[in-house]
Amino acid sequence: MNIAGDKMFSHIDRVTGEHKPITADVFLTNYCNNRCPYCTYGRWELDGGVKAMTYDEFVTYATRLIELGVQGIILTGGGEPTLCPDFLAITRWLEERGIHYGINTNFNKLVYFKPDYLKVSLDGYDEYSYEQARGVKKYAEVVKNIEAFTEWRRKNSPKTSVGIQWMATDMVGVLRFYDANRHLDVDYISFRPLESTGGKYYEDEERKAEVREIIAAIEDLAEQDSRVTLNFKWNMLDWQEKDCTAQWAQIALNERGEVMYCCHKPYQIIGHIMDDDILEKKERAATDMSMCDIPCRMTAPNMFVAQTMRDRKDPYFI
Repeated sequence: MNIAGDKMFSHIDRVTGEHKPITADVFLTNYCNNRCPYCTYGRWELDGGVKAMTYDEFVTYATRLIELGVQGIILTGGGEPTLCPDFLAITRWLEERGIHYGINTNFNKLVYFKPDYLKVSLDGYDEYSYEQARGVKKYAEVVKNIEAFTEWRRKNSPKTSVGIQWMATDMVGVLRFYDANRHLDVDYISFRPLESTGGKYYEDEERKAEVREIIAAIEDLAEQDSRVTLNFKWNMLDWQEKDCTAQWAQIALNERGEVMYCCHKPYQIIGHIMDDDILEKKERAATDMSMCDIPCRMTAPNMFVAQTMRDRKDPYFI
């Protein structure tokens, strides 16, 4: 599974016409079985109370999303989606209707289902490194779960893409992660940068030097193993558009069905998915770009949409 700006070429009709959402991020829970120190959702003071979306709520919200034009649903969350008590009922509902969906998970819990993609944030190469990154000692268990799932998918869901990712902060970690996990029968091994408010993490020169080493190491691995992927965000560590011009292309729901400005801003609620005018509210919504995470998955789509909106002199002379 790859998120990139050039996918907007597949939706030119929406870029130039009615701005309907293409992808929906749906938070099934607001609680997790990991304690990641870098977690986006752990940074903000949000409403208290443990909550998981129920099957009936999901069906209501998903039906509404599809009516609004959504083509793909990502089961993700401010918590771990597989912990949702109705998780398997929800995935069966999606599968029975042929709805494209994927899941972002820590996969501490083994479940069998048939998404378009399964992306596992593995973030470790042994128990110690996993605990440092994710706050619990579950590395061996997650590896075992991936092995069991990939064995099962050969017969039951061969079209499901399975990938693992590592949040790379140093070159040595990249190499150790690859060596420890390359035996896994996965379709891609992705290395992603750390996201921080305003991109502060990568501001100093020492970190910038580390980035150059990390990128070189990933590119070397990619020459040896086609599964290795350099996440496109590495090229956007210090880039941000002035406005979030493509925010209409995604819609993010929390476990209560409330629509967030985006999946990285759970504190900015702009309405509820069942509001009759939710797309109008979303279109009118503004956000403080200084509070955005950099690098952001929407930077590339924003660049694409901004280019299409730019005034050009004498456009009738090609």
